[in-house]
Amino acid sequence: MERLQEVGVLTRVVEQRLSGALGINATDLAAMEHLTTDGPLTAKELADRLRVSTAASTHIVDRLEKAGHIVRRPHATDRRKVLVEPVAESMNQIFGHLHPLLRGVEDLVEALSPRDRDVVKAFLTDVVRIYTDTADSFPQG
Repeated sequence: MERLQEVGVLTRVVEQRLSGALGINATDLAAMEHLTTDGPLTAKELADRLRVSTAASTHIVDRLEKAGHIVRRPHATDRRKVLVEPVAESMNQIFGHLHPLLRGVEDLVEALSPRDRDVVKAFLTDVVRIYTDTADSFPQG
């Protein structure tokens, strides 16, 4: 449990420092993470992933656009929708900062035996489920 707690604390430290390096706040960084992982999203889809209102999501998108981290593009098939997508330069900056962390974890995983990988994967899958269930149990505000 102590090591999981340390990972949680250090994750927040990395997020704080990365958001500082990008000149954005933690919520905006979370939005960038979703755009990085899930690709272009509408403001509504982003709101759902961040568990915020669509009005709050619009403010997040406005801030990220003003900071030069995202652009708004028309949806390819639905003229009523606008997609939010990260700017390549910002993505390069994010991955540049995170490369040592990502590479280090990747090296650790590669060093595990296939059996150990399966054990770690199962454990982390259960941890994610517990975190998700706990997050979903809180009232949404």
